[in-house]
Amino acid sequence: MPWFQDCVGTLDGTHVSAWCTEEIRERYRNRHDDLSQNVLAACDHDMRFVYVRVGWEGSAHDARILQDTLLDPDSGFPMPPQGKYYAVDAAYRNMPGFMAPFRGAQGTHHERAAKCLFNRWHASVRNIIEHTFGVLKKRFPILKGPMQNYLIATHNNIVLACCTLHNFMRTYSPADEYFNEEAALGALADAHIAGEQPHPGQPIDMSQQGIDNWNEDRRAMAAHMYLNAHN
Repeated sequence: MPWFQDCVGTLDGTHVSAWCTEEIRERYRNRHDDLSQNVLAACDHDMRFVYVRVGWEGSAHDARILQDTLLDPDSGFPMPPQGKYYAVDAAYRNMPGFMAPFRGAQGTHHERAAKCLFNRWHASVRNIIEHTFGVLKKRFPILKGPMQNYLIATHNNIVLACCTLHNFMRTYSPADEYFNEEAALGALADAHIAGEQPHPGQPIDMSQQGIDNWNEDRRAMAAHMYLNAHN
């Protein structure tokens, strides 16, 4: 997809079933009143996980988990190369390294139309993470629950093991039925958009000027999309 050639992958959170003792149960209760942990994951355009962070309670917000990950020097999070980014949903802030959709549609008629067009294209790129989560949970229904009464540390290891096996299957059994189902839905139509891969530890400009520049880049991209669609 030419407009998103700098996208190295997608990132989002997903809830997996959890079991915990009564003392900490409310922390793991999500907005659907189920016990879960909120797992942060990033994947490439070929449905392989490039990063998974486990252990956060189901009540934790996606943006908070990402913020904690970026501030943790030991997280090992693979930052994109300069100018590249992960596509993320509106739960996250639009900032260098992370391209989010526009929230709302303000401005002139053309500006609103450009933002809506951008959001549609952005969603088609971003949905690869949802398809990846779908494959993961179809293959390993334990993640959907109910989870056995294991220690939280064991829960974490189960999630990581499932993600590792998912990547193994993607590499060595690409014609697997679960992947084929998602491919039939168009999930892999835009695979390999970007040539570069994330690099752990790369610094990112989170200054206000850096964020302002990133927002302007997104606005310019939307404007170019709109002009191209109407010429």
